Amino acid sequence: MHYLDYNEGISHRTGDLPLAHYYVDAAHPRYHMRMHWHREIELLYMRAGVLHLYVEEMPLELSAGDMILLGEGVLHGGEADDGVYECVVLDPYALLMHADPCKLEMKPLIHSVLPLTAQEIASIPGFSDALERLYAYALGENALKLIGALSEVFGFLSSQLSKALARDSSRLGVRAEQLKPALEYIEKNYASRITLETLARLTGLSPKYFCRCFRAVVHRSPIDYLNYYRIECACGLLSTTDLTIADIAQRCGFNDSSFFIKQFRKYKQTTPHRYAGGAR
Repeated sequence: MHYLDYNEGISHRTGDLPLAHYYVDAAHPRYHMRMHWHREIELLYMRAGVLHLYVEEMPLELSAGDMILLGEGVLHGGEADDGVYECVVLDPYALLMHADPCKLEMKPLIHSVLPLTAQEIASIPGFSDALERLYAYALGENALKLIGALSEVFGFLSSQLSKALARDSSRLGVRAEQLKPALEYIEKNYASRITLETLARLTGLSPKYFCRCFRAVVHRSPIDYLNYYRIECACGLLSTTDLTIADIAQRCGFNDSSFFIKQFRKYKQTTPHRYAGGAR
């Protein structure tokens, strides 16, 4: 499962459960989180370091002990700074919405963004222990304990939601939703020539306004993000194949190997050859 490939057309599962657990540290192949979204909801819990997270148009900095709920379809990505975090990604419809009272409690959470600091978590009696149980049971084989821990955690989250929405919901808007066709297009066509005009046309925006919206949400220009995405894809090939540098450059949308190496240095502060040697 490639958890951090955005707009994931995959099913996050552990055995027969529509839930998956991920432990992400510097050794993880997607340590630097590309902008992405998925139909499941996600609970991300910081264990160490810092994660500079971008959620729709909202920049956030998560430190050890902080957590965030990321709702269905929420665009997010980030850069870790010695960060270590755990994620539980789950289908709430299959796991937590069988009874009408549960549906009423869960529906507001499904599309929400709810960050909580370590101090806020500690101020809620029992919440920290509930989180620890959830991430422990996510690694085990007892489905009943896991579902019980999920219900407990989402009970706490539900009680915190109205205050958080009043603070943050105005910052999550239409612009991020409009950019999704452009991000999907980059994902599917990064190996081909992509123009700014093509991306703007997919969103229904003028090139100038598209650039402004893209930078506000993704925190990079469209062309910078395209090159960044291509380099991330190249890193995957360098780590897992024996293809030549020239072949990888071509497969990732760089017709000129020299330009590929220059861009690789820009984003990774090393050469493709040295990166490949260190990854194996």
